[in-house]
This record gives sequence, C-alpha cells and structure tokens, in this order.
Amino acid sequence: MTYAVSPFTLHQPRTVADVLAVLREHPGALYLAGGTDLMVNIRRRIREPKHLIALNGVADLRGIRVERDTLTVGALTTLTELSAHAEVRRRVPALAEAAGLVAGPTIRNMATVGGNLVLDTRCRYYNQSFFWRQANDFCLKAEGSVCHVAPGGTFCWAAFQADTPAVWLVLDGALDLAGPDGARTVPLREFYGKDGRWTLGTQSGNTVPGGLAPGELILRVRAKLPEAGWEGVYEKLRVRDSIDYPLVGVALMIRWQAGQRMDGRRIEELRLALTAVNPRPELLAGTGAFAGQAMTPAVVAELKKLANRAGKPMRTTVSDPAYRRAMIGALIEKAAGRLAPDIAAHFKAQAQWA
Repeated sequence: MTYAVSPFTLHQPRTVADVLAVLREHPGALYLAGGTDLMVNIRRRIREPKHLIALNGVADLRGIRVERDTLTVGALTTLTELSAHAEVRRRVPALAEAAGLVAGPTIRNMATVGGNLVLDTRCRYYNQSFFWRQANDFCLKAEGSVCHVAPGGTFCWAAFQADTPAVWLVLDGALDLAGPDGARTVPLREFYGKDGRWTLGTQSGNTVPGGLAPGELILRVRAKLPEAGWEGVYEKLRVRDSIDYPLVGVALMIRWQAGQRMDGRRIEELRLALTAVNPRPELLAGTGAFAGQAMTPAVVAELKKLANRAGKPMRTTVSDPAYRRAMIGALIEKAAGRLAPDIAAHFKAQAQWA
C-alpha cells in the first residue's frame, strides 16, 4: 500500500561538481539513481527527503571499461548493461550472472550498479507502509527503539539483500567516492558495517568503518580482472525467480593450480562470499586452509561449516531462518559442483537418497 508522497524538490545536475554543489546547498538531499528501491521507500514514507538529486544526467557516472587487467564500472551503469557486456561475460561471468539475476528485466533496465552496492537493508518489520510500522511501534532501524527480530538487543538485523556485492567482494573490488570532504577510494571489504542501519551512515550516529559519509557519492567500482586459472559462479535462492530479492546468495571463486587434469585439479586459492543472510555481505575468512587440496565432498563439507558460522539468517524475511541456513550449504554444493563437475554427481546422488 502506498500513500501520497511528501513534496520534494528535484535537482538535475549534469556533472559531479554540480551534484556536490547542490549537496552543499541542501545537506540532507538524497541521491536518485535508478530509483527502484528509493522511490518505493519514499512512497511508504520510510524516507521523506525534502530534496532529491537526480543523477541520470551525469554522463561521467556511466560506462564499463576493460583496461589491461582492470574492470571499471560507473555507478550509474544499469544492471542490464553489466549483465550483457561481452567482456564482462567472458572475463568475469559470475558478475554478469549476478547482475542478470537481479529482479526482472524491467527492474534491471533501471537499477544501477551503484544502487545495488548500497541497497538499503531489508526486513519484514521495516519494508512496510508508514501506518503498518506505526501500528507496530516502528522499529530500531527507523523511528523506533526496539528490533522486533531480536527485541532483547540493540543491534539491527535487517538483511543486506543485493546480489552483485558478493561477487565484487570475491573480486576484491574497491569504490571511488566523492563527497563534501573530497575524493577517496575504499576497498569494498572495508565498506560495510555490521549493523543493519549502516546505510544511514553517520547521519544516524551509527559508526561505519569505511562506509559512506553523509553526502558521499559512489563514482565507480573497480576490480582486478581474474587471471588465467580463476573460475567463478554465483548462486541465488529466492521465492519467485522472476522478481524477488535473494533469500541466500553465494559467490564462489577458485583459482586452480596450473597443469592439471579437470578431474584432478587442486585449489591454489578459494574465495567465497555470502549475501542476504547478514546485515552486510560477508567475505568468508579462513578459506586459505583449502590451498593445495582437491575439491572433494570433504572440502565442500568444511567450506559449508565455515559459511554456516558466518551466515546468521534471522526472521527478516517470509522464509524460516533454519531453512535459509540449510540452503547456504545447498547453494555451496551447487556452486562447487559447477566448478568441479566430477563431484556434482556425488551431491546429486546424495540429494536423491536424502
């Protein structure tokens, strides 16, 4: 259910410098990119800005560049453009796959790479109309003082449910930012805070390690392109494949040791990131222990244990947390089977006998 939108002034600058000039004049203004998330939140009175800065006229924020060993993607590039880009599909297929699995084509045609990286965390107690939230005394994330998911604590468990950040994390991506205090670059692994309120940044008094300061704008995201030997996939679970946010997302990348047969390859390096099961996307620690090992069912079992310790799904979605936790392992098995087909049959047989 939506209601009349509170009046706001729309600004349409043409350069990054003009964007920041508008922001200096109106410090509380919000950036409008594709609007696929923000406009819904405005209609629900979750956000009620007095000023919106539309970014669609800023050409410098668009485009995909592949230069030698680096991939650079402008923040205003659409997810459709990212998923369809020939070099991205060839060099980083997991990233194209993740972008292509976001919602449906009409959303992907509008939604942007930058917007997906800073998607507001979601919860069934937060993503509701103003009157629904008012009837439930609001919540810790917005206007209230209690987290209805975990009432005894002071931590917001709203889940980060974007797809592409998990892949950017395993690629060791970095963000170029510009704001009132100048420009800077932040590694993505240092960008996200642990609390579900992180997208409000320092404006809410919530300390974020490297996250957006008030008024900061994402210019672009950069990552080193995988070298020969790297392979990666992205797997996603959702209620309705055509439109829904992920209930669980898994990005897995493996660099294989050189000079080995497909059915006997050993791991040189392994990276795995989760999304939708925590208030931030999680890059798993401890995966260095798999170096030198073959991808076997036993290795996958250990990888699942690591992931289950890192992933903490809560009652933030329509699905049961225990089910989502179980599906973390199921998606890891599926991803591992795609990268090591010789073990896929093992998991298939195991599922048939379960």
